[in-house]
Amino acid sequence: TATTGWEEVTYSWDEVSLALEIALFGQGRSKASREKLYGELFQEHPDKKKKFVHLIMKVKGQEIKETSKVPTDMNIRLADIELVIQEVLNNRPTVKVNVA
Repeated sequence: TATTGWEEVTYSWDEVSLALEIALFGQGRSKASREKLYGELFQEHPDKKKKFVHLIMKVKGQEIKETSKVPTDMNIRLADIELVIQEVLNNRPTVKVNVA
């Protein structure tokens, strides 16, 4: 039999994928280097920035409407990026398989 932890997961696969992409992008780099890289990434990809801001709000328990505009000149704090990575990637679904 196999059981999954789906009911524990509150993030979509798109959200998990985005958090993982961001985590891997800054992996193994210094704090200053990550801040610069994330800033450049979000500058080049405003769509990812918007999705990530929505994800920050979701992690913090705040609602944001899909039609809300995310200011293009808004800076995303490294602490918020790390919070999202920690929260989203540590809540992945689990699968337990029992072989009898």
